[in-house]
Amino acid sequence: MDRDKYSVAICMSTYNGEKYIKKQIESLLKQTYKNIDIYVRDDGSRDNTLKILKEYEKNTKVKIITGKNLGVVKSFYECLKQAYNTKKYDFFAYCDQDDVWHKDKIQKAIVLLSKQEQNIPLLYFSEFNYCDENLKITQKSNLNKIGASFRNSLLECISFGIVEVFNNSLAKEIINSTTKDVCYHDWWAYMIASGIGKTLYDDSATVKYRRTGQNVSPSGKTGFSLFIYRIKKFLLNGYFPKVRKQIQRYKDLYSNSLDKENLKVINLFCSKYNFLKAIRKVFYPHRFRQNVKDEIFCRILFLFGML
Repeated sequence: MDRDKYSVAICMSTYNGEKYIKKQIESLLKQTYKNIDIYVRDDGSRDNTLKILKEYEKNTKVKIITGKNLGVVKSFYECLKQAYNTKKYDFFAYCDQDDVWHKDKIQKAIVLLSKQEQNIPLLYFSEFNYCDENLKITQKSNLNKIGASFRNSLLECISFGIVEVFNNSLAKEIINSTTKDVCYHDWWAYMIASGIGKTLYDDSATVKYRRTGQNVSPSGKTGFSLFIYRIKKFLLNGYFPKVRKQIQRYKDLYSNSLDKENLKVINLFCSKYNFLKAIRKVFYPHRFRQNVKDEIFCRILFLFGML
């Protein structure tokens, strides 16, 4: 591969991130892969985040986008759309505001992605290191226990936005599909790529994932804290109806592009509850979730028509 041959747009959404945003942007600017532009959309911050971002505008690699508060999914979507419409980039990467990237993150992703056919949606994702607020590593993630798959993508996202890098074909699909009924921006990218494209997994860690107590995802939670998180999310906040809407939206867009087995799987989740279909899901011969306890939990929910 020719050094820095491919163009890359890094897409970040910020919101009240003044405490850590400088270290993250500096880690992006220090990437060993140099053919990058950084698009940062501030989602209506009320602290000094935007002021800090303005300090980087003199750097031609950094593009600052301002706007009203849209929420994380729509903000990332608008940032990606801005980058996509500005220039024809070969690859794109999502980026959170409070982590730190390993300096070879983009290089590793491009090495794998560039070897593939680019006419289908391609999604690279890697492992990452959990860190405390001071970036002291506490453990390595373990996302890919049973392998990425379309059926897994229906009920779980294992390709976190912090480690996702994808090609122009996937970016186009994300933009054309809009944010209607999308639960999370990274989850939607995983669903598209695993169903009508290809996912590429890297076992090495490429990001220091800072746990601040305010992160959107539950990663790194264990024991009682994870139990409380699941109760709040799954049973109190209308989580499952949102997941069902996301699955139905996917079927509406891509059913004609799915192979026979993947169409069979998605059809199990896209019709009114009946006991026979519930039993089929309960005894489906392949795992949906990476974690055994989560798998058992989901199969119980299948039986009662909650998912």
